Amino acid sequence: MVKIALKPFVEWGTVLYHDERRGLISFLLIYVSSSLLMLGSIGYFYYHERLLSIDRICGVSMQNIAMHVETTIRNKNDTSKFFDHDRVMKVAFYTKDKKVIKSKLSTQEINFEDINHRGRESAFYIKKLEHPINNIHYIVIEDSKLTTTMHELKKFIWFSLFLASIFIAFIGYFLSRLLLNPVKENFAMLSRFMKDSAHELNTPVTALMMSANYLKKKYDKEMVEHMLMSSKMISETYNSIAYLAFHDLDIEIKEEFDLAEHIHASIKYFQEIAASKNININTELNTLIINMDKNSMRKLINNLISNAIKYSYKNKSIDISLQDNILKIKDQGLGIDKENQKKIFKRYKRVNTKGSGGFGIGLDIVMGICRSNNIEISLESEIKKGSTFTLVFP
Repeated sequence: MVKIALKPFVEWGTVLYHDERRGLISFLLIYVSSSLLMLGSIGYFYYHERLLSIDRICGVSMQNIAMHVETTIRNKNDTSKFFDHDRVMKVAFYTKDKKVIKSKLSTQEINFEDINHRGRESAFYIKKLEHPINNIHYIVIEDSKLTTTMHELKKFIWFSLFLASIFIAFIGYFLSRLLLNPVKENFAMLSRFMKDSAHELNTPVTALMMSANYLKKKYDKEMVEHMLMSSKMISETYNSIAYLAFHDLDIEIKEEFDLAEHIHASIKYFQEIAASKNININTELNTLIINMDKNSMRKLINNLISNAIKYSYKNKSIDISLQDNILKIKDQGLGIDKENQKKIFKRYKRVNTKGSGGFGIGLDIVMGICRSNNIEISLESEIKKGSTFTLVFP
């Protein structure tokens, strides 16, 4: 059997797995290639626009030189200065039959039909004299610097594209990492959630199996209570997960009911679980008629009572009071420091994880229900002394 290991790629202190690395590379390729395509198009149009501008300037310059040469010839002045080796603008004289009289041009392949044209290496301007002088019918001017200018322009554009590609890739990399970080955090939280869910369900399932095996041999009332407690723990875990998964599909039906009766029903539901830690639940409940969805309210109360039992020390008590429109649930347990009191309402966020179970979705559900029903919720807590959740109903 061949085992395939998923090896992480560690980069700048962050672990990137194969799919994440592939996604990062794909994003960079698309981002950089599309950006370079756009910049390349801009560079292409810029290059041709610059060439047209250079051609116009070069054409005017060569035309002026040709007029100056013609004037010099007509005035019978010395033309040798136009044939110096170090001149950028090179000059040539041609007969009517287009034969060379005198030339310093880099090539003899001249298109006499096109007055102003650009060859492979240079630009040319042909001036035909209306009144030939000394058998000179054509004056040809060559600008040999044009090629150098074109090459410099190309180098500038390619170098700019190179620098732009590095800059774009650099920015794209950090943008992709910024986009990837929240996904990685959510994936890590989801991974922890799955592990905690498996661990949370393992205990009651194991207890149920052991109790069922025992009941095969002998009926025991205590074992039945253990089975009932375990089944309720599984049921609450399932209900929490189902609420998160299918809440958007649920139809809320608001109706009037007595909140005190609802709380009594929840306390009775959790009686076996509280008894397993020898926790007493003290109540002082006055009648409060509210208009809400019963299922949502049951989920809210169940999560608060379940948390109070879960994080309370053994042999302690939980106090639940409902006075006017204010509900308070006070436990004597682990407590939460001030720094983490706001964080615990976030999904999958747990603060006290040692031996307390849970996987951080209960208070997220509570907060969501409170927001949708305009219920004010607050928390007072002290480490190792307990927590008090206060709900103010509208």
